Amino acid sequence: MKKLLFLLLPVITLSAQVVDTVIRFSDQPFELLYIPEGNELYVNFPGNNYFFVLDCSTFTIKKIISRPTGYPSAAYGVWNWRRNKIYYAFNNSPDSIAVIDNRTDSIIKWINFHSSRSPCYNSKDDKVYAFGGSRGVAVIDCATDSIIKIITQPHPLSGFVLWDSIGNKVYCGSGVFYDKVTVINCVNDSVVAVISTNVFGSIGAVSNFYRRKLYFGSLETNVGAVIDEVADTLIKNYQSIFYDFEIPLIWNSLEDKVYWPNYDTIYVINCQNDSIIKNVELPRFGFNCMCLTTWSNRLYVSTDAGDFNTLYALDCRNDSVISHMRFGKNAISIERNPQNHRIYISDEYDSALYVFKDEIQGIEERKTLDTIRSTLEVYPNPAGSVIRVRVPLSIVGGVSQLRLKIFDVSGELIREIATSADGQTRNDNGREIKMSLKGISPGIYFLQLGTEIKKFLVIK
Repeated sequence: MKKLLFLLLPVITLSAQVVDTVIRFSDQPFELLYIPEGNELYVNFPGNNYFFVLDCSTFTIKKIISRPTGYPSAAYGVWNWRRNKIYYAFNNSPDSIAVIDNRTDSIIKWINFHSSRSPCYNSKDDKVYAFGGSRGVAVIDCATDSIIKIITQPHPLSGFVLWDSIGNKVYCGSGVFYDKVTVINCVNDSVVAVISTNVFGSIGAVSNFYRRKLYFGSLETNVGAVIDEVADTLIKNYQSIFYDFEIPLIWNSLEDKVYWPNYDTIYVINCQNDSIIKNVELPRFGFNCMCLTTWSNRLYVSTDAGDFNTLYALDCRNDSVISHMRFGKNAISIERNPQNHRIYISDEYDSALYVFKDEIQGIEERKTLDTIRSTLEVYPNPAGSVIRVRVPLSIVGGVSQLRLKIFDVSGELIREIATSADGQTRNDNGREIKMSLKGISPGIYFLQLGTEIKKFLVIK
């Protein structure tokens, strides 16, 4: 293997981002996965069956993880933050899911199941759900890294698999000849609903955990859909709303909008009434990838213009393009780093990892979800290593146990505590609960107690 090359480019200042670093490889990088624990970036090199583990603070390679020669493919990973493990699914044979221990950056087990897309992690029950088309959905117990159940249906389960952390359910899309979304109750891993959606070959799904809605499109038909995650019913169909890329839709919790990629346009959907409020046109030949930077409230979109990529930055407050720049030629994958405000994009043609720095630190603080009404008090806000929650007597009264949950902006449950109401500091205004934020990266989060939700910011 050739020596890894580093190229520090001159800083090119734009209104939104700068080229920070270009790391050139002797091989072609594909999928990226950022791990907050240890501030690491996993880079997949499918041609020669290995991962690079990149230290994001020093841009040095901490380790090279080799795979057997039967795995020259895309690698779709999900991080189990409770156990600090990655579950990587490969979209080819042999049929296995790799389990990686992030503490040692080594493969500790292979699970015999073929899953061709990203699995999802249920942090409440410490389980991973991985779909395998006609084989159904495998339920993996993360304590033993073994399959405890395979859930099947008459139709193939594919396209997407998403965990609803509020309802503790998993939603699964269907293959190209079916318009079904299957709903799994994670308590007993049983199918509780099958929803007809008019969307065949569903893909690109995203969940708005605050409004309890699921948005997704189709690779086969020009139809999109919205599902009510409370009643598990179809709310709305979008007609003539194209979706031809395997890029997940993005929900912006700060603005309560969904961003939907389509040919040369980003549809912007208002989640309050599910209406398309704007079409942002981006000249290109094809979308590569996109991500949301919650610390600056921007959407970054990489497009293919044939001879080069273009990285666009959108200000999500008014959904307008504030900058763009050319780089590379064939972008593959994008990841964001909330710890140092960097954006990473792998480029197959250049055999390079492009590192961009988001110029503006922080966002304008304002109430963006019009339905957020909470009597909870969270302080300090912004918070550092500890946060305190003051719970009013109107909530505490008659309750023996308080269960608080912290969600990130994607709706993933990242921390949960259950504590006795009587065991906390008491005063005339209610109870005060102290929660540690150790291991939580800087960014915007939501704290939930029952139906009460409070937004707060973590800084380090």
